[in-house]
Amino acid sequence: MKKQNEENEKRIKVSTIVYAFLILLMIVLGVGSILAYGTRTEIGTKIAAKIAVVIPFPAAIINWKNVVYINDVQANLASVEKFYQTQDFAKEGLRIDFTTEDGKKRLRIKQREVIDKMVEDEIIEILAKRKGIFVTNDDAEKVVAQKLNEFGTADDVKNDLLKSYGWTMDDFKKRVVLPSIYMEELAQKVTVEEISDNAKVKDKILQAQKQLESGKDFAEVARSYSEGTSREKGGELGWAKKDQVVPELQAALFGKDTPEKNSIIESSIGFHIVEIENRKKENSEDVLQLRQIFVAKNTFADWLESEKKQMKVVVPLADFIWDAQLGSVDFRDEKMRVFEKQERAKVQGDASIMF
Repeated sequence: MKKQNEENEKRIKVSTIVYAFLILLMIVLGVGSILAYGTRTEIGTKIAAKIAVVIPFPAAIINWKNVVYINDVQANLASVEKFYQTQDFAKEGLRIDFTTEDGKKRLRIKQREVIDKMVEDEIIEILAKRKGIFVTNDDAEKVVAQKLNEFGTADDVKNDLLKSYGWTMDDFKKRVVLPSIYMEELAQKVTVEEISDNAKVKDKILQAQKQLESGKDFAEVARSYSEGTSREKGGELGWAKKDQVVPELQAALFGKDTPEKNSIIESSIGFHIVEIENRKKENSEDVLQLRQIFVAKNTFADWLESEKKQMKVVVPLADFIWDAQLGSVDFRDEKMRVFEKQERAKVQGDASIMF
């Protein structure tokens, strides 16, 4: 009887320990969830970051299956910070400071961009696998070997990755190489299967060309046929230097021979009819006053944007939302959205807003 009582006591003690552990785990999960998804204080964010290292809280969920985790977001954001801290931008007259109030907001912009890029990478992988594209570790190893041949010895690259980003070679493969392979493979397949036909686009620019050759005013034709922001200005682009136009136009406009009037120039992004209105020199460099009629091609970027808008994405973080209309992660706070627009408008002179 005494022995049975002792065994019962042991069972009670074991069960008590188990229950206590489960209760503690639930408390940690509860506190962690509140801090991860509800707090906006610095100390709360720091505590949540510590907990997220152990407990994989989702930062975003795609189609209820694929997950971007908070600890991975934090690791990527830390790499971005390290990059800016280790680079010498002073020589270029640029300043980096994430400790000021505005600097902290800029770092939140970085966080939004990191989450958005990680969500996009997950979506690209989902779309690629739907089309039968699967990237192996061997595929990544081949790309890494190629990069090593391009940029120097393995030790040089490893040291540079560690110094600039805090990355190992495995981090580089996971965060850069694999997503880029999926992107390239998917883009090639989609271009062949779904967006290779630009006959309607070509027909539109040919119609515009016919209108010009019949004597119609350039600005009038631009307003009728052109696409993009210059349309409402009658195609006016203003003054441009060689490096400010796409490569195909560089050769045509800044070469020795003046392009034939109303000729169509094809580029990677579409079809152009460009007119040179005036020329001048700035520091011995040619500057042209241009206007154009432009019709955009169907591109992989357009296709991907459309696919992203159709994805079911949930972002449970306190500061961010998924904007289904834009197909991207955005701030919940209108003030932060305005702040980001303002910062991008004055990007020159402060590298901390750039990647």
